[in-house]
Amino acid sequence: MTETRRIQLHLGKCIEDLDKLHNVPDLKSKRATLLCKTAQKLFESAEEAREKGDEEYSYVYYMKYLRVIAYISKDKEYLKDKSYFNNMLGAKNPNKAIDHAEKLKNSLIDRYQKEQKTKRLNDIKENELIKQKMEENRKKSTESTPIIEPPQVMGLPGPDEVTIKSEQLYAILKSGKLKVMILDVRSAKDYKESHIHFPGCISVPEEVISPGQSANVLELSLPPESRPVWAERAAMELIVLLDWASTAVIPGKTLYLLKTILLRWDVKVQYSRPPLALEGGYEDWLLKYPAFTTNPQAQPPRQDDFMDDMLSEIEYPNWSEVSPSAGAAPPISRKPGEPFVDRASKAAAVQVYSERARNMQLILEKQERIADNSLTLEMQRIAAEQDWEKVREQREAEVQEELRAMYKLREQEIISQLMQLENKQYDMEQENQSLREQLEEYQRREREEAEKLAETIASASEETDTADVEERQRLVSSQAALAAREVSLAHARIAAVRLQREQLDRARELLEAERKRKLASARARRKPHDKPAHGDEDGDSYMMSSDPGATGLNRSHSSPNIAKQVSSDEEEPCAPVFDRSTKPAKVAPSSDLHQRDFQPVWGDVGRGLTGLKNLGNTCYMNSIIQCLNNTAILVTYFCNGQYLEHVNRSHSTRGAIAEELAAVVRALWSGQYRFIATRDLRNEVGKHQRAFRGCEQQDSHEFLTILMDWLHLDLQFTINVPPHKDSLPPSEKAWHEYTKSKESLILRLFYGQIKSTVRCTVCGKQSVTYESFSNLSLELPANANRCTLSDCLKLYLNGETIPGWNCPNCKEKRDAVKKLDISRLPPVLVIHFKRFYVDPKEYMCNAYRKKQTYIDFPLEDLDMRQFALHCPNNHSYNLYAVSNHYGSMEGGHYTAYCKSSVYGKWYKYDDHVVTEIPASEVKSSAAYILFYTSCGPARVS
Repeated sequence: MTETRRIQLHLGKCIEDLDKLHNVPDLKSKRATLLCKTAQKLFESAEEAREKGDEEYSYVYYMKYLRVIAYISKDKEYLKDKSYFNNMLGAKNPNKAIDHAEKLKNSLIDRYQKEQKTKRLNDIKENELIKQKMEENRKKSTESTPIIEPPQVMGLPGPDEVTIKSEQLYAILKSGKLKVMILDVRSAKDYKESHIHFPGCISVPEEVISPGQSANVLELSLPPESRPVWAERAAMELIVLLDWASTAVIPGKTLYLLKTILLRWDVKVQYSRPPLALEGGYEDWLLKYPAFTTNPQAQPPRQDDFMDDMLSEIEYPNWSEVSPSAGAAPPISRKPGEPFVDRASKAAAVQVYSERARNMQLILEKQERIADNSLTLEMQRIAAEQDWEKVREQREAEVQEELRAMYKLREQEIISQLMQLENKQYDMEQENQSLREQLEEYQRREREEAEKLAETIASASEETDTADVEERQRLVSSQAALAAREVSLAHARIAAVRLQREQLDRARELLEAERKRKLASARARRKPHDKPAHGDEDGDSYMMSSDPGATGLNRSHSSPNIAKQVSSDEEEPCAPVFDRSTKPAKVAPSSDLHQRDFQPVWGDVGRGLTGLKNLGNTCYMNSIIQCLNNTAILVTYFCNGQYLEHVNRSHSTRGAIAEELAAVVRALWSGQYRFIATRDLRNEVGKHQRAFRGCEQQDSHEFLTILMDWLHLDLQFTINVPPHKDSLPPSEKAWHEYTKSKESLILRLFYGQIKSTVRCTVCGKQSVTYESFSNLSLELPANANRCTLSDCLKLYLNGETIPGWNCPNCKEKRDAVKKLDISRLPPVLVIHFKRFYVDPKEYMCNAYRKKQTYIDFPLEDLDMRQFALHCPNNHSYNLYAVSNHYGSMEGGHYTAYCKSSVYGKWYKYDDHVVTEIPASEVKSSAAYILFYTSCGPARVS
């Protein structure tokens, strides 16, 4: 195993410099659970830095981790439940951190010593070179010395560098070959006074930067003039950070916070290289390149001492300047040897003492003002601490809310995975049962063959060559061994699925235990007069039901008659009627012009491989949209804008459904989003169908049927009625009566026709009617765990007895037989399986159950010739999309399996997550709606 290449030293000059960086603030007021998460992040950062070869950052993070661990070990919560917190921290992590920190410290001490020794040698060599150069300059006699520009270092720093020199930045800006953005984190006042004269230099004031911010939140706090350049950060080849005088990116400082926001919390952008800090900051740039600043006279801020400011306000008296007054008495002459008393000095002494008293009074007044100022500052400090405490408590509450939301989301993901695993386990059991039946059948045949073989051997003569018999015995034995091996492999797969399900159950139990522990802790801290909001006695209205079998999602499910129940109060869609005498209504403006907010999460993915965000039990809608999004002809129709020629504004939806779906399809095929939100489409659908307005789970088949009708009416165009309409075949005549000269691409792609024949069993009189369909809803065979798609189609098309039919020939009620035939096959055939049925045992309660029947359907070459009356050329169909349903009537989840027309591979669309799957996983007992096409391998242009 190769050793990780070490990054050169950049944080300090000795180990004492690093020891100053791993100090942590007072953490006594922090909760142990939050400290555990902080410690885990520090440990992961230390491991990541060690793997990258950055020994300095790794050492600092390990030491910070150990300091946080020391605080946790003294916490009351830790002492109450040591095993719980030790599991959160990891039993081996502290010892591992101590070992690594000790090794890193020894390594860094050795490297610092070597670097200092190398630096001394380089200084000696540099001094010798300077001396030689000075000697050469003395020998040269020139009249003038040309002005030499500062050295320009061309090119970017190395990939391991975290800083950039002013000379390098100057050369890069002057060349103009790279896209550069400079982020100035000084205060807004300092930036306005003076900054680097460059269009890509913007102000990111230090007062708007705080720990834990995301790039989106920071953007909202930026000055308006800085936001356009900030929005172009993804296209920048070099990003430079600067403050007044920093020489490195030190943890806890403003430059470090901004760099962390860009690298960790900017999910929309992937930077070509990490941002670099300007060595020496703006002060160094101002010193070397004053001409490239907006104000060369700017001065760095001074950090004066507070006591010096207070003492500078005091004016002390100068006693040497005190002189006697002009009116003093003249000196008195005296005789030699006579005692002398100067009476005139008394006035001067009185004046000196009065001046001293006045100056002392001024000093006392100054001191009193200083004391008042100190008291005011202390009160302001206390108020600021109180504000900080409020902010801290608010931030802690936000963190708790984020944790609760995270636990709820994780619980929902585990429930969804459990449903899918249960479905896979059911498929495995059915496959195992089929293999057992095949094995039993094979063993029965083997016994029969063995008996026949024994009889043949007994009747054969001694001269008969028994080589063929032995070969047959050997072949039978090998085939039996192969069948037994397949059965054992099926058992192993079932055991693996059960093991995975048990692991998910354990994870779910741990999450539930953590939730209950946090809930009990929150209740213990709650004051007696606190009341839960909205009448929820537990105070946790966001959490799920206490029933361990419930999913917490209030989901309604479909049944074969649910569409009629939902839309019973609405009129059936009918063809529009035109009155030529009326004035045409004013055409409404296209909704395609308004600004849509898809709330995209950026990411470079393949075309058509963008996920859809779940907006609250909207997986049924996401599943259908992804299936339609992989219908190649429909995608081309929406992406090239051809649909705009057919938008029908006279329908009740005024073309809005088609336009919103087209906008979603174009976004899904842009290839620049990991996932988007279809909030505008959902709102537009909710306007016209009340059932899709809320956050309740709905039936994907019901949504597909209504959506097809809306799209057909939104995209209608007029066609010419064929001449001699009465001479057309009955099916064609019925088709034209249904369309009423109004067609659409949706009609031509998805709609077909069924011929219904009712025949009297007595006189043989027949009654024929024709009905259109956008999808076939097939019943499943009763009491069957496995069946094929052909079985379902035959069951659907076979005749059924209708008692009490009014025979027009017999003029009385007779038994009749109703037979269905497909008279018109659409290019895109959608097949729906009726998995939900009313339980006969609980008929009065209207309780529905779901059939988990495994249906074997072909992925390619579905031959529909035997099911159609007049076989067209497009009788062979290939599967390209499946809408899956997991769970039961009490709770479920929808996904989609789609075959990309661009990449020719199958992908699983699970809301916002899109992953590639093998073709062998497409068939499952969760298949709910199948999408077949006979249009050939069409590709999206």
